[in-house]
Amino acid sequence: MLTVKQKQTLDIYLANDMNASQTARVMGCNHSTVSQCIKVIEKKGEAPWLSGAPKPDHLGMTKTTVQYDADGKVIQEWRRMSPMLDKMQHVADGLCEQVKGKGKAKARRTRKTDTDEILFEIDLFDAHVGMYADELETLDEDYNCDIASQRMIEAAEGIASRSNRPHKAVLVFGGDMLHSDNRSNKTELSGNVLDVDTRYHRVVSYIIAACRDAVQIAASIATEVEVVVLEGNHSWHSEVWLARVLDSYYANCPNVTVKLDASPRKKLVFGNNLLIWSHGDKVAANKWPQIIAAEFPQEWGATKFRHMKCGHIHHQKSIAPVIIDEQAGLLVEYLPALCASDAWHSHAGFIGSQKGACGFEYHKTAGCMTRFFNTV
Repeated sequence: MLTVKQKQTLDIYLANDMNASQTARVMGCNHSTVSQCIKVIEKKGEAPWLSGAPKPDHLGMTKTTVQYDADGKVIQEWRRMSPMLDKMQHVADGLCEQVKGKGKAKARRTRKTDTDEILFEIDLFDAHVGMYADELETLDEDYNCDIASQRMIEAAEGIASRSNRPHKAVLVFGGDMLHSDNRSNKTELSGNVLDVDTRYHRVVSYIIAACRDAVQIAASIATEVEVVVLEGNHSWHSEVWLARVLDSYYANCPNVTVKLDASPRKKLVFGNNLLIWSHGDKVAANKWPQIIAAEFPQEWGATKFRHMKCGHIHHQKSIAPVIIDEQAGLLVEYLPALCASDAWHSHAGFIGSQKGACGFEYHKTAGCMTRFFNTV
């Protein structure tokens, strides 16, 4: 049996198709109050979506956060509900059906000098396609969809040009590849209004085309390409469908594979190397070693070199005092963004960082041999 307050909260939550933040604004309370109330309603079994009724669009499950004890046992679990996931799922299904098997990524011919001892990595982080920036306002540079997509392509070409005939290349789209996640042009969690260049459907066209070009660039230097798409904080829903669309598009290309696991952190084991990628917006830097060791214990124990790359902070940073160093057995690096500074960053004083993309070359037994930085 619900209290009057709980029933009122539930009615507003459902009738207006709102998330917790929006409901809190309507009710004049804070976000956590609404979230706790919804949890209580679910525990009481009074939430209509628990009894088979259609789930509201804003109650799609996107994230689960798990806390472990020292022995690796689960202590508690938080589940995050997110708006629009069902809608995005529907959009993704439609896009995948339209493009299924139409992609062609011509693989580079295998040469006698090729070696499977080398892995080449191209990292493209924080492109924010769809963002608008005016040089006169930001004192940085102009930025729009055309500039963003061109930067992605030029950065991929610049990094790829330094490869040394690897058998396999990994292409990482490191999150926040789109500036906005929907047509409202607001961040989902905070409701901040974003400066956008054009309509959302046009941004979708730009990002798909740029990603396709980047995949082709990677395929031109390697006989095998693995694509990693991370979810960011600006476009985490869009990056879900982006990964699926790319996977569907290259369905008939045996030389291209796309990681589709829903984890916010992606990993790849290459000989003695454990490579991990995350957008990097939700975890403090000094927490990564213990998280990765707990999340991938077998891979951690089986490898000698562990290298993690993050983005989000829009400037290059090494967590260790020296760039080639480790913290508790894990080298963590925050890579630069491709995008310019928008008005928000400019007004907040987050300016002057060098824009670009990074690449890495790994040897199966000797670890990271070469690192590249390509300015844009």
